Amino acid sequence: MKFLMTIFNVFFGSNIKHGKAHDLQTWFNHMFFFHREKVFRKLFPVMTVLTVYALSIVIMENYWTLFDKIHNPNLGQFHLVFSFVLSIVISFRVNTTYSRWWEGRNLWGTLVNDCRNVSMKFENFAGLAEHHEFYDFLRIFPQVLKSHLRKDVESIIKEFASIGVIYDPSANVHPCVYLANHMYRAINQLRKDGILTMEQYLSLDTHIVSLINVTGGCERIASTPVPISFSFFVKQGLLFYSLIFPFGWADKFGYLIIPMMLVMLYILLGLELMAEELEDPFGTDDNDLQLDTIAGNILRNVKAIAEHKV
Repeated sequence: MKFLMTIFNVFFGSNIKHGKAHDLQTWFNHMFFFHREKVFRKLFPVMTVLTVYALSIVIMENYWTLFDKIHNPNLGQFHLVFSFVLSIVISFRVNTTYSRWWEGRNLWGTLVNDCRNVSMKFENFAGLAEHHEFYDFLRIFPQVLKSHLRKDVESIIKEFASIGVIYDPSANVHPCVYLANHMYRAINQLRKDGILTMEQYLSLDTHIVSLINVTGGCERIASTPVPISFSFFVKQGLLFYSLIFPFGWADKFGYLIIPMMLVMLYILLGLELMAEELEDPFGTDDNDLQLDTIAGNILRNVKAIAEHKV
């Protein structure tokens, strides 16, 4: 029965599950249901145009004598050399964008650690539940930073409203700096009141400074896109590669050049599409960082510490 259910899910399931390489169902999914992938759906119009283009070249190759003269320069050899050069360019493009994605993940990993550390320290030094101002500003910080990076002003207003603060976007006040500054005010007042010692104050100060450093690092990535000329150059290379592909191999492979061309270009265009998504790791695309999940985990951790569940 379990085997039959597996077969049913393979052929009639609504979504492709990206399983492990040793799982047979994974390969069935990628072989027969690749059309469900978002990458395929996004590239389908381009692949359709390329199919028509390659088919036209093959037909002219068979019925137009002018193509006999084009074979002399041996475009196939040139295409092989150009393929090697293009692969290097695309590899550099993907590595560049992936480094931005990975740096963003490291910054948010630092944010997770700092929020946990400052929560535990403040809970043991003074008590989060007893000092709501610090607690409220800390627990909404990840959500506000996420919305700030996505330029989602409405979400920022809602987060501030959830703690009883009216945020006015027209005042040009940085939301994360506002939160950090009020956390500083809270711990400074506790130091003046003798609740926190200077050593405890400096210990909390280290983590608040790190929160601002993380914010600045994320803003640097978000506000510094990959140079447009570089992205344009890669797309020009892919276009030129697509246009000369049939001329170099149509005489040798005939109509088989169409699936060969589609498979190779699907991989190259897919890598370029992935690179475009990785350029901005803080967005909402499939390959972007799961900021909703990370921010939600931080909120649960801070609440658990405040409620003495850990």
